[in-house]
Amino acid sequence: MANLDLPALQRPSFFEGQRLTAVDLADVQSYHRELRWLHNRSLHNWGIAFGLAVTGKRGQRAVQIQGGLALDCRGRELILSDGLELPIPAVAGASNGHGPANYYLTLRYATDADLVPEIRAGVCGASGAVRRPEQPLVRWQDPNEDYQHGLDIVLASIEVQNCQLLKDISAVERRDALPAQQPYVAAGQTKAGQTNWRLWPDAENPVGVATTVATTSAGFRTTPRYQAHIMGQRRFNLDDHERDGLVDGYAQISLPAAASFELIVLLPAGMAGPGAILNPPVIFSEDFMLRLSQFSEPGDLGWYVVWMGIEG
Repeated sequence: MANLDLPALQRPSFFEGQRLTAVDLADVQSYHRELRWLHNRSLHNWGIAFGLAVTGKRGQRAVQIQGGLALDCRGRELILSDGLELPIPAVAGASNGHGPANYYLTLRYATDADLVPEIRAGVCGASGAVRRPEQPLVRWQDPNEDYQHGLDIVLASIEVQNCQLLKDISAVERRDALPAQQPYVAAGQTKAGQTNWRLWPDAENPVGVATTVATTSAGFRTTPRYQAHIMGQRRFNLDDHERDGLVDGYAQISLPAAASFELIVLLPAGMAGPGAILNPPVIFSEDFMLRLSQFSEPGDLGWYVVWMGIEG
């Protein structure tokens, strides 16, 4: 069974007339803090949530760190409220004398023992901490020695030679707490027998048919990349019954928008093989357009559109 490292929590409870001690009040804070950390590590990723950008150029002897927020693998918040400048380690190079020295710039959760609290006097000569700053440990670490993955959050890596940066700082090792944005995919279709087709580009000189497809049900915020195809019958009987007719063509998407697009089907004329004519002139008649759209009587084709949109 996996070790879930679940905290054994006891929810503080109070009664009227109870004498409260510092331990009771501290337990309230501890209870909610442990629940919040459990929530963070269970439902969120660890790494840099926002901010904490680091700048440092070749030849410089210090780096600048922007304020921000990170979470460690235990769900604890690492909050750097204000930006700061941090000197780089003053070393000539690697300890073995060959090449530059490599360091990670990291944040680590600071325990109570790591922080300088505000002390206040109490009654009967007592005194103690009443405030502790919420700030992480900011430090340089050797990647091969004291660095602990998940507990130490890497902000940047550097190479030091002759007490200065050999190169610009690197952000390759940074890990984002927020997952990479995934594309939003939605699909739908128009209704068979209720898709309104029209001659395209106009009724005077048609070379195809078109319909406007509403995609409001998907809730796209920006114009997605659409894909679409036609469903329905292709073969039909010509009036002279000597040959079958076949209606088919090349679909293309026009006027894409977040809430709709236009699907155009070009219908070139030609032979479709023995006994069949591809897109005879009759398909551009008013009567045939009704057969193309409807799907209630024998001989209706009932064309409709199946589509998919990819946003992001």
